[in-house]
Amino acid sequence: MTQEKRNRIISAVTVNAVILIFILAAVAIYQIVDMTVISRRYKNLKAQYTEYTEKTDNINATLDYYKSAEGLLDKAYEFGWVFQK
Repeated sequence: MTQEKRNRIISAVTVNAVILIFILAAVAIYQIVDMTVISRRYKNLKAQYTEYTEKTDNINATLDYYKSAEGLLDKAYEFGWVFQK
C-alpha cells in the first residue's frame, strides 16, 4: 500500500467520522427539542384537565343545589313567583 493510498483512506475515514458525529448531534438536538415540546404540551393538557374537572365539579354542585327544594325556592323568589320568605 502506497503512502498516497493510505492518506486517502485515512482522510475518508476521518470525513465519514465527522459526518457521523454531525448527524448524531443533529438527531440528539432534535430529540431534546421534541421532548421539551411534548413536555410542555403535557403540562398544558394537565392544567386544562384540572381546570375542566373543577368546572365540572362546580357545575354539578350547582345542579344538585337547584335540584333541591331550597334551590328551587330561591329561583322562584328570584323570578318573582313567590312573594314571602
